Amino acid sequence: MEDAQWLSVAAGPGAVLRWARATGLVADEGEERRLAAMKLDVLAEGALPRSGMQNVALTARWAVFICCVDDLVDRCGLGLVPGEAEEFTAPLRAVLAGDGGTPLARRPAYARVLKELWEHTSAGMSLQWRGRFTADYIDFLDATEEEVALRRDGVRLTVAQYVQLRRRTITLLPLLDVLERTGDAPMVECEQVGDRLGELRRALADVAGWVNDLASAADDAAAGQDNLVTALAWQEKCCLAEARQRATAMIAERRSTFHTIAAALRTGREVPPQLRQDVRRYVDLTQTFLTATLRWLAATGRFTPGPGLACVDASGPRPRRLGCCPMNAASSNAHTTTHAKRPR
Repeated sequence: MEDAQWLSVAAGPGAVLRWARATGLVADEGEERRLAAMKLDVLAEGALPRSGMQNVALTARWAVFICCVDDLVDRCGLGLVPGEAEEFTAPLRAVLAGDGGTPLARRPAYARVLKELWEHTSAGMSLQWRGRFTADYIDFLDATEEEVALRRDGVRLTVAQYVQLRRRTITLLPLLDVLERTGDAPMVECEQVGDRLGELRRALADVAGWVNDLASAADDAAAGQDNLVTALAWQEKCCLAEARQRATAMIAERRSTFHTIAAALRTGREVPPQLRQDVRRYVDLTQTFLTATLRWLAATGRFTPGPGLACVDASGPRPRRLGCCPMNAASSNAHTTTHAKRPR
């Protein structure tokens, strides 16, 4: 199928919904309403304000796929049975390994969708880009299996452990890889700035993921799953309100790190002259993506409304002074037995 035909639908809630229904990612009216409320077309349009309709549509489809996989794990309990997560991820791994032996019609729906998205996205991209996307997505699958195993065993993570795992399960880096293609801003493979670009990407994943934790706090509590807020409350022995303040302060500090690295890269120091424009283009892409993600998290209907996101907006989180609250105010919510959780 030609790209123009495959991406012939316009970007927008209706177009994304029709595609998700046709591919089997949503199966009933309830799932369709939930997907429509997510406003993933808004995320794609915000991340690519100067790109054409087809690139926005392709990005929106990736976002739909990522969120649907996420819901299987976090909202439908995939992996509660040993071996279940591995059975789900195996066909996805096979797609990225180039396994062409299984006819498309015989693959599970998610593997079929990933194969189509991968083929349309990777066409014309460099071997370095293909390798980076594959490594990022395989790392996400590995981390997903680790997470569900921890959840089954009732293991609680320290904040440091949680942050490390969460960075891998956010699926932010694979989507950023996709944006290199759809936003025409490939990451520069340059020894002089490789470490700083890597830290820029990690800071972006952390900020987006931690703000997501604030947005999804009510849903996570209902599912009995940990996120950054409950991990902080458990480790620091404080109430949830104070833990939210601590999380907000962490977001502000990490976002400051992101902007500091971005500003340094934009100056072009230590960057070969012939690569400076490409580095600036990639930095611009990451900053636009971060702004679009934060605005989307404030507007999406994906999560149950709660108090956690009130102090974070697209212009930057505003940390409040940490205050004390009685330990009994935390109630059992901060200290009930919850499990390692993968927020997105």
